[in-house]
Amino acid sequence: MRIESLSVSDAPPVRRFSVAELSDVVVIAGPNGVGKTRLLQRVLEHLRGGGLSANVAGVIRATRASESAAWGKDSLDLSDATDSQLLTDTLRANRTRHIWRSSVVNIESDRTIRTLRALDFAWDIPDPYNEEIGWETTFGNMSDRYQDTVHSMFRRIKSQRDALGNRALQLRREGKANMRLRFEDPMEPFKQVFRQLLAPKEMADPSGQGNRLTFREDGQEFEMVGSLSSGEREVVNIAFDFLLRQPEDCVVFFDEPELHLHPELSYKLIQTLQTVGRNNQFFLTTHSPDIITASLEHTVVFLAPAEPGEDVNQAVVVSESDETNRALRLLGHSVGIVSLGKRIVLIEGEDSSLDKQTYGAILAAAFPSLVLVPSGGRHVLESFSTVYDRVLARTLWGVEFFMLCDGDSSPGASKTVQRATKSGRLRLLPRYHLENYFLDESVWAEVFKEMEPVGSWLRDPAEIRARFRADAESFASYAAALQVAADVRAAVGNVDIMPSNCQGLTTNELVKLFEATVAAEILRTGKSLEMARIKSRIRKGHAALMRAVQSEGDDWKALVPGKPLLGKFASRANIPVGRAKRLYIQVALARGGIFDDLIELFREFAEA
Repeated sequence: MRIESLSVSDAPPVRRFSVAELSDVVVIAGPNGVGKTRLLQRVLEHLRGGGLSANVAGVIRATRASESAAWGKDSLDLSDATDSQLLTDTLRANRTRHIWRSSVVNIESDRTIRTLRALDFAWDIPDPYNEEIGWETTFGNMSDRYQDTVHSMFRRIKSQRDALGNRALQLRREGKANMRLRFEDPMEPFKQVFRQLLAPKEMADPSGQGNRLTFREDGQEFEMVGSLSSGEREVVNIAFDFLLRQPEDCVVFFDEPELHLHPELSYKLIQTLQTVGRNNQFFLTTHSPDIITASLEHTVVFLAPAEPGEDVNQAVVVSESDETNRALRLLGHSVGIVSLGKRIVLIEGEDSSLDKQTYGAILAAAFPSLVLVPSGGRHVLESFSTVYDRVLARTLWGVEFFMLCDGDSSPGASKTVQRATKSGRLRLLPRYHLENYFLDESVWAEVFKEMEPVGSWLRDPAEIRARFRADAESFASYAAALQVAADVRAAVGNVDIMPSNCQGLTTNELVKLFEATVAAEILRTGKSLEMARIKSRIRKGHAALMRAVQSEGDDWKALVPGKPLLGKFASRANIPVGRAKRLYIQVALARGGIFDDLIELFREFAEA
């Protein structure tokens, strides 16, 4: 289930908060004291208490068939008594500790790890994953669940070992001398999450003595509680609790994920939680510019302070195209980014803040030394020489900078660009847009396999490919126009009429020098702007694109702009682009090969 719209009133200091068309990630931002935490608490109290409330209203949408079947409809109105009771029945059904479905998970701002009591092992340890626990378990304090999480991990290990031992004894009694050992390490998912968050640190195999969780670093082994930083312990606590519950179709309330955390660590934590479970919706309250910027393709709401005597909606929805947001984003890239890490990769592009989230999901923990920072759009390239000379070519306070440009925005073949490319500080995507990596028809068919009914075109790779190619053909002229315009812009460049050797000249001598340089510039720009040359470029470029699209190969997937192609596909499939990307990435990474050349670019940055 997910919250589709939400209205809260009289939750001081919040007077009125109302938003609709909420996405899978909802970020609520605002200054200190504006009431973000209180807002979440009021919603949690309403969901936990059940019944009607004059202060909380909204619509809950079903995200799994069992919810629709139980409700007899696809959505519930919180202001309707019958619907509210249906929601209460769903939320108050007991669940197993593992696979937590159709409920709420609360991660509040107080995430201090309490003292852990040692687990007393009994003779017969049942599998904790199959145990039923109270429906309120994940409504309560995050810190209080830490002991249950750790104890469940050790009980799971003991339960598996007991099961294997009992099976071995049974086979021996049956006169058999061999036993097939086909089982998974129950701690492997926890190790993977630990690695994704804190690489190059590695989680060690747990020790049964005193329920000790340890990790390895530089060939040595340390206890997590005593050796990890407070922020590292906090993210491990949250991630392990989340991994144990495996929430599906849940609403996750996360109050100030950046609290006590380095910006990059809070970003990694959110990315990690989004890969655990399925169909979860996240409500985040935050002050972090990084989290806000990385979430702009979802729902970002600024909670404005209440004005005395005014009853106005304090929820202000912010979009990527918001001019205020663009200005704030540009101003926000000050020397403060130096504190993020020692190797910073500037991502160029109009949607670079959104691309950061996509790159982060693809790369996961593969290159922990790299920090991705959005750097804006074409204005960066317009002064590329300055960017290179003052940033890329330097090491500032021990920090090295690299830059990744979209395939469609090469800043030309200037000597500056050649130096930057040769030095390894600048790389261009091999494809037109980042979205061009999201055009594989077989991956999309697998994505929609469990989501669409048999016979749907979204389950047929051939039909998906046909529709992509038809759209690509319609975009061929657009792509050709963009390419010709970019070529001419690169060829003409900035007009430079500054002559050399101007010292000690008379007025007439200086005029003659300018006449010569102006004539040379007119000749240079005139050749580039000759219509005959432009016509030739248009015909050649458009013909080449049409041949690529109409052939049976896949060259068109790299040449035609992928951003509008993916947008059109997502619209036809009736799925938000952000969610579509996440689903595609999960399948593509499991299959391998789709993002290989992109990953290689970041490997070059990491090893430069």
